[in-house]
Amino acid sequence: MAKIRVCDINDFFTMTGGGVRRYHLEKLRYMARQDEVEYHLLVPSSHAGVEIHGTARIHHVPAMALGNSGYRLVINPLAFRRILQQIRPDVIEIGSPYTTPDLVRLACLGLRAHTGKKPRFVGFWHANFPVTDVGRFFGGPGTWLGRLAERAAWAWARRTFGRFDRTMAATQVMVDQLTSHGLTHVAYTPLGVDTAMFQPRRRDPELRATWHAGPDDVVLCYPNRLSEEKNYRPLLAAYELLRAAGHKPILVVAGAGPGVAEVKALAAKYPEVHYMGYLERPIDMARLMASVDVVATLCPYETFGLAAVEAMACGVALLGSAKMSIGELLETCRCGIALEETTPGAVADAWLELCKPGRAELLGKRGLAESQARYSWKATFSRVVSVYDEVLSHRLDADVTRLLESEVDPEMPPEPELPSVRTTTRIPRMDGAGIDKKRGET
Repeated sequence: MAKIRVCDINDFFTMTGGGVRRYHLEKLRYMARQDEVEYHLLVPSSHAGVEIHGTARIHHVPAMALGNSGYRLVINPLAFRRILQQIRPDVIEIGSPYTTPDLVRLACLGLRAHTGKKPRFVGFWHANFPVTDVGRFFGGPGTWLGRLAERAAWAWARRTFGRFDRTMAATQVMVDQLTSHGLTHVAYTPLGVDTAMFQPRRRDPELRATWHAGPDDVVLCYPNRLSEEKNYRPLLAAYELLRAAGHKPILVVAGAGPGVAEVKALAAKYPEVHYMGYLERPIDMARLMASVDVVATLCPYETFGLAAVEAMACGVALLGSAKMSIGELLETCRCGIALEETTPGAVADAWLELCKPGRAELLGKRGLAESQARYSWKATFSRVVSVYDEVLSHRLDADVTRLLESEVDPEMPPEPELPSVRTTTRIPRMDGAGIDKKRGET
């Protein structure tokens, strides 16, 4: 059986990223062990090059840096075209919505004549960009300009992702929202967690000692990107409220982004606030999460919330937004406190609630059981491969139909129709460190 050749392309991939980066690196590890898949990951980079990971490949595509954001944008379709002509993919998965869909389609023009086949397109909805990026940038749903911008962004989504053979989404609430905005062929594809890496046994008393946390202290952690859409500021403001009320909670922050200076300033002001920097290796993040008691994930726009599920796998309680995917997760798993409004006051009150004896521990145990029962990367990527199989089977059906139609002799009169007979037939039925440093980093 011939291998399926898969190309993954995503401008959201960065070396200091969170869930998107984890998705692709875990997928790389999984696909490298599959005999039926030849996997290629195309990432925006400062240079061109190829890394070999078993049977999988990482292709570095030269791309323009977007300021100090850490993101890069490929602007030359020829950069994609050269790689795609070499790979001759059966399926192209696209995870970023802005210029990438059009650039890749442009790069694929004439690919069938060159390679003998036309690839199928699949999307993965990693970011709810009409709301988080476009609408919010123009003032949000409370302003007419924000609403207009969001509608325009959904129109763009229908024009790009709506033309794909399938679009995968990681939560049911996201599937429902995409469908309500006119996107069809949406496949529910929840993400997973490496339960061998993220587990309660990673808890490290020595690490807690560096925070001056005793066994009965409740340590709260923020392990996400420090950017506005992740909604980290209410947490910092809630900490100030708790200090003003005479409390001295322990806060640990790990992540990169524009808000680093604010966190460092808070850590300089209060000895109970600790900034750990960006933790690149999953094993370091697992050790951190297992050593705290509560993880805060206040973003109301999450399309899945991978950090939240990793915290659950470590037996840690959650403090999160009741909106979108985090809200769905908390409602389903009942492993934390969901806030309808993430105001500093509401966050501070929930923080104190989780500091009550035994409260965080009980919720953490519940989350651990739910993560083990519901989420695994093997299940995720088995589902992804089945989506690839589905779209390829449709291509095969279309090719067979086209071939049969081409073989009809126009000079021959049509055969007389036979009387119809109704019949019924029963048909039997990387260490988690990510990219290996010995092979080079992007």
